[in-house]
Amino acid sequence: MSSSSAGAVTLQVLGSGSALPGHAISTDELLGHFAEYLPIGAANKAKRIARRLGIENRHIARALREPVEAVNPEHSAPQLAARATHAALQQAGMPVASLGFLIGHTATPHTPLPSNTAWTADVLEYPGPHVELRQACTGFAAAVVLANGPISSSRQPVAIAGSETGSVYFDPRLVTAEPDQLVNMVQMGDGAGAIILGPLLDTAASRIEIPYFGSLGLGRAPGLMLGAGGSSRPQIGNGGLAHFSHDYAAIREHGMDLLRAGLDAAEGLGVHRDSVDWFLPHQANGRMAELCAAHLHLPAERVICDAKALGNLGSAAIWVSLDRLRRSGRLARGDRVLVLGAEATKFMYGGFLYVHGRS
Repeated sequence: MSSSSAGAVTLQVLGSGSALPGHAISTDELLGHFAEYLPIGAANKAKRIARRLGIENRHIARALREPVEAVNPEHSAPQLAARATHAALQQAGMPVASLGFLIGHTATPHTPLPSNTAWTADVLEYPGPHVELRQACTGFAAAVVLANGPISSSRQPVAIAGSETGSVYFDPRLVTAEPDQLVNMVQMGDGAGAIILGPLLDTAASRIEIPYFGSLGLGRAPGLMLGAGGSSRPQIGNGGLAHFSHDYAAIREHGMDLLRAGLDAAEGLGVHRDSVDWFLPHQANGRMAELCAAHLHLPAERVICDAKALGNLGSAAIWVSLDRLRRSGRLARGDRVLVLGAEATKFMYGGFLYVHGRS
């Protein structure tokens, strides 16, 4: 195991925001759009998978009129990231011009080049420096570690936006040859979340402490890949359409190891689970509270789980759930939320402690 941490870093949370495309789409509605393309029995199997995953709804950025299609322009990855960032800026009460840096992270960019964040900066009309991490479910943790540098040096706020529009990779015609595509179809959702961080100027304000990041994947085959389009495989069948491939056996076997490693990292940095009020794990499925209780011995009633209503939002999941939690009224001043990220690509983990301050 290898890990790294920013240790004693403390950053003030100035605002958060999220953006979801369109209305919530139920599993029945989703499968109804694809009915003519699915083989006999596939829809019922997909419904059983969705029930097992505990996912009932998700938001989708595409129109679902064709088996393969691009996202709706108003729900593109840059548009969603910009809307989430605008919401965070509005909560912070600051204009986009006040930002010193913009960091984005995604596994499903608008284009490979320019970066998704470059397009987001255009939508925001933000002229300053920006950078992108091509990362999925732990992109948020790496981004926080990265943000500490410019915040420490410039003392200006930094915006972080995570976004995913993975629904463009759903192709119901692939289900016969690749049955795991049914899991992708019912498990994943689209959306974006953002946060504005700055130097700690008010000790009573909301803040992020002890960001950490690590990996258990050295030398191991990926648990999740989006292979087509890279230099190793510029094209694969179906006109070069990329699609997600999962090693579900490896994810089932090692997924909880990542959350356990995150707990160990936090406790090694002085945050014991008994001092935590809420736990926010990666939103892989709608049963995360149950799974965390069974495997990590965490109190299920204190585990945040939004995937039942949103699906797995990948790189956007933690920021969207943290924003929803901050706006929910459930947090009391001083509440401590331990964020536990897990990513199956190369089995990475990361997170931080969020402390809720005065509004």
